[in-house]
Amino acid sequence: MSTKMTRRYMLRSLGLAIGATCAGFIRWRLTLHPSHYPGPFRDVTKEARLHFRYDNDASPQHRFVETTGGGCAFLDFDRDGLLDIFAVQGGPAPGSVPRPRPPSALYRNRGDGTFEDVTADVGLAVDMGYGQGVAVGDYLNTGWPALLVTTYGGVRLFRNDKGHFHEVTREAGLVQRGEPHWATSACWFDYDKDGWLDLFVCHYVSWFPDVDRPCADERGELVYCLPTEYLGDTCVLYHNNRDGTFTDVTKEAGLAQLVGKALGVVDLDYDNDGWPDLYVTNDMLPNWLLQNQHNGHFKEVAVQAGVAVGPEGEALSGMGVVAADLTNHGLPDLFVGNFSHQPRSYFRNNGDGTFSFMPDPVSVGNASQPYLTFGLECLDYDLDGYLDLVLGNGHINDVLGDRGRVTYRERQILLHNRGDGHFVEDRDRGGDLQIPRVTRGLAVGDYNNDGRPDILVSGPKMPLTLFRNVGGSSHHWIGFQLEGTHTNRDAIGTRVTIRVGDRVQTRWVRGASSYCSQSDRRVLFGLGTATVVEDVEIHWLSGLRERLGPLAADRYYSIKEGRMSLSNRLSLKDSTSG
Repeated sequence: MSTKMTRRYMLRSLGLAIGATCAGFIRWRLTLHPSHYPGPFRDVTKEARLHFRYDNDASPQHRFVETTGGGCAFLDFDRDGLLDIFAVQGGPAPGSVPRPRPPSALYRNRGDGTFEDVTADVGLAVDMGYGQGVAVGDYLNTGWPALLVTTYGGVRLFRNDKGHFHEVTREAGLVQRGEPHWATSACWFDYDKDGWLDLFVCHYVSWFPDVDRPCADERGELVYCLPTEYLGDTCVLYHNNRDGTFTDVTKEAGLAQLVGKALGVVDLDYDNDGWPDLYVTNDMLPNWLLQNQHNGHFKEVAVQAGVAVGPEGEALSGMGVVAADLTNHGLPDLFVGNFSHQPRSYFRNNGDGTFSFMPDPVSVGNASQPYLTFGLECLDYDLDGYLDLVLGNGHINDVLGDRGRVTYRERQILLHNRGDGHFVEDRDRGGDLQIPRVTRGLAVGDYNNDGRPDILVSGPKMPLTLFRNVGGSSHHWIGFQLEGTHTNRDAIGTRVTIRVGDRVQTRWVRGASSYCSQSDRRVLFGLGTATVVEDVEIHWLSGLRERLGPLAADRYYSIKEGRMSLSNRLSLKDSTSG
C-alpha cells in the first residue's frame, strides 16, 4: 500500500471513529436526557419516578444466557382501578461469581402521574432467580391477580393476598425436577373451559454454564452464539386443579414430543370454534400452532395453516408475537418479531383455518431489514378504529456498536394501520420511541385512564422506560373491564365486538402476547369522530353471549358476566387523566 493510500486510509478510519464516537455520545445524551422528538409518545420515566434497570450480568465471555431477559407488566395489583407496573430483574447469571441479587420491582400507581416503589412493602423484595419474564393471572378466581415470574431454572409463583404477595411455587406444584429449564414467556389461559386458568410455559434451549462455548465474529471478537449451537427443549402445560395446585399435563395433552426453542406465546381462537388455541414462536425452528381438540389434547397444525416458516420456507428467529384483528374482519391475524436481516412474519387469517404471509411492512427482503424485534404489541394509538403496532427493537451483540445499518441500540418502530390491514411506518408520531435503546420486554396499557394507550419497555442494561401517549388527536374511545363468573374471572378468551355506523371492530381478552411481558387486559377501542357506540356484543368463553347499547364514548365500562341486559346500563368508571 502506498504512503498516500495509507494516509488516506488512516484519515478515513479516524473520521469514522470520531463519527461513531460522536454518534454514540449523542445517543447516550438522548438516553439520559430525552429531547422530545415530534410525536405523541413522551418519555415520562423521570417524572413518573421509575428507577429500574434490568441487570443481565453481561460478561466479556458473552454467555448465551445473557441475551433474553427483561420482561415487564401492567397490572392492577391492589384493585384501585389504576394500572401498576412490575419489572423483572436478572443478575447474577448462572455460573457467575455469587453476589447479592437486586430485586424485581413493583411500582404502585399514585393516580397523579407518578409511581411509588412498594416492592418491599408487598413482600416481593426476595431473590426470584435469574428472571426473564412475567405473566399475570387470577388463577384462584379471587379477584386478586397473581404474579408468575419466569426464570432460568423454572418459574416462581406469587399469590396475591389482597395486595400482599406470598411465594407458593412449591405448594402449587410448579417446581420442576431434573435439569433446569430456561423459561421465557408464559401464558395464562383456560384450555378446557372449566372456568379456571391453566398455564403454558415456554422453554428456550438446553443451556448450562458448563456447556457454554465461545463464539466469534468474522473479526475474531467474541459474540453471543446462535441458538443452533444448543439443543432445544420441550414446553410445559399445567392444568389448574381448582384448589391452588397444578398438574403437569404436557404428555397427556400431546405436547411432550414437541422439541423447540420457544420464546413467545399467544392465545387465540384462530379457527373461531370457541376453544382457545396457542401459537408459539421458536428461534430458528418452525413455529407451532397448537389447535385445541376440545378433549384436553392439542394438535400441531402450523404447516397446514401456513404459519410455521417464512415466505421462502425458511425457519425464522421467532420472538415476540401478537394475535389481533388487524383488518377488522372479525378474526385474529398474527404478527411475529424476528432477527435482523429477516422479514417480520405477518400472517393474515383467511377464515378457513389457514393464513397468508403478507409482505414485511417496513422493509422488503431479508438483506434490507436491520432491526431485531423482541417485544411488540398492537394498539390503536391514534384512536382511529384500526389497530396499529409498536415494535421493540435492540440487537443481541453489543460489539456491533453503532456502525453500519445493523446496530446494538435501535429505535422503536410505530406501524400505522392504513385501514386495510396494510401498514406504513409512522416516524412523524413516534416521539421519544425513536431514541435508540435495547428492548426485550414491551407492554401496552392505559396507566392514566385517559383512553390513550401508553407503552412500557425494558431491556438489558437499559432503564425501564414509560412512554406516555399525550394524544394529538381529538378522536374518541371506549373501553371495557370484563369479569367472568362462569368464564374464568379474568375473562381471558372472551371476545368483544362493537359496531359504530357501518364499521365493526373486534378485540379479545388475551392471556399473553408480546415477549415475556403482560399488557393491560382491558379491551380498548378507538372510535374516530364517533361519540356513541350503537351495539356491543360480548361472547364469553363459557359460551354465553350478551349484547348492550347504545353507549356513550370516552368511558371505561365494568361488565360482569350474566349481570347485564339491554335495559340495564353498566356500572361506569369515568376516565381520569394522570
